[in-house]
Amino acid sequence: MEKMPIREISGEVFAYESEYPENVMQAFETFFPKKAISRVNSDGAFSTKIVIFRAKLAKKPARELAEKILANITNDEKQALLKKLDLHLDEEGNLYLRFDKQFAFENKKIKFTPEEEGNIQIVLSFEAFPATAQNFKAVCQKLLQ
Repeated sequence: MEKMPIREISGEVFAYESEYPENVMQAFETFFPKKAISRVNSDGAFSTKIVIFRAKLAKKPARELAEKILANITNDEKQALLKKLDLHLDEEGNLYLRFDKQFAFENKKIKFTPEEEGNIQIVLSFEAFPATAQNFKAVCQKLLQ
């Protein structure tokens, strides 16, 4: 099998004041190992407390996570993503995806969601040579087919 052209994967999820940070952390661990996750306490609008969880993986762990993510996106979802690829992919080779936080917590599984509904934000950073927007798009199209 051809090596997936992933440079790194990063992710972020917020635990709002109405949520238990431990539960949000468990949902995030569906994607990232606990040792890769950092935690930052912050203030939201109207002085609400927010906990931000962030993680980043590179090399083989990033490729393994990318394979897991792509395996859990249905063919219909991949086709819909391909149609809106320009909205999810930037010129630097970053593919922005969102996943259902509640589903990850309850089922310990990944569920892709439309951008306006997703609570776990994942960024897959691709490699392409030469590094052009057109080549990044070609890489993503190949992986999503």
